[in-house]
Amino acid sequence: MEQTGCNEQKQYLTQAEVASRFRVTQSTVKNWRQKGLLKYFQAPGSTRVLYPIDIVAEFENQSLHQEKEVVRPQENKRKRPETSTRPEQVWRV
Repeated sequence: MEQTGCNEQKQYLTQAEVASRFRVTQSTVKNWRQKGLLKYFQAPGSTRVLYPIDIVAEFENQSLHQEKEVVRPQENKRKRPETSTRPEQVWRV
């Protein structure tokens, strides 16, 4: 006997749920979608975009296993203006 309703496992995530899962904004998820990094489902005539949960999990695993070294720029320390060691000249006109 098949069970449906509340016990059925969720197959899709909304854009807000994906954004929450990765702790990014929804526009970042949209950018990933437009770049082809995340596959999605959109019903014809609908504006709602859904992401298959297995695709999201696969994307998450790929992101975790990347061997990218994070290179942080060195802090730009503000240099003090150089002051002349020569005595100040007095100009006469």
